[in-house]
Amino acid sequence: MASPQVLRFVPIGSIQDRLSAWETKDETVDEFYRFGSLLFSEIQQRGSEVDRKLTNALGWSIATLAFLLLNQPRFAQIGSYARLFAIIAAFLSFGCAIGSAWAVKTRMWRAPSENDWFKAELWDDPSTLKRYHIISLLGTHQAQAKNVKVKADCLGVIEILLLACGVAILGAFLLS
Repeated sequence: MASPQVLRFVPIGSIQDRLSAWETKDETVDEFYRFGSLLFSEIQQRGSEVDRKLTNALGWSIATLAFLLLNQPRFAQIGSYARLFAIIAAFLSFGCAIGSAWAVKTRMWRAPSENDWFKAELWDDPSTLKRYHIISLLGTHQAQAKNVKVKADCLGVIEILLLACGVAILGAFLLS
């Protein structure tokens, strides 16, 4: 399993101070805005990919539980070690189903609002408005990156448990 990603966020307050300083050039602000938009799109794409994988893991977990339930009479009639492996597989797949469902559940993620977009007091100051938008994008990116990290860490554990579940099912069949 890959080591978890370490998030290192910049302090929003100090970035806001530097952006609002008069010596920060508009070209610099434009580049921050362009790159921030790129990072915002990337974190949304990464979140969608992790959600897709979690949904697949949920499907595999439920399918494994269904398989074990349908074959329950067979496992009840075989030796105690094979039955033990089948029980272990059932617990692992149930745990994977619970973990996947929890990790993939719908959440309201922080997102820039229309109030951020059309900041009333900055309507006549495009440069300051763009700087404000950069801070809004940064805060949203950090919040979404935290959510994606939690989901990705859960996915890593669930993948290992699904592998162990498959090994337990194989053990049950080999011992039957």
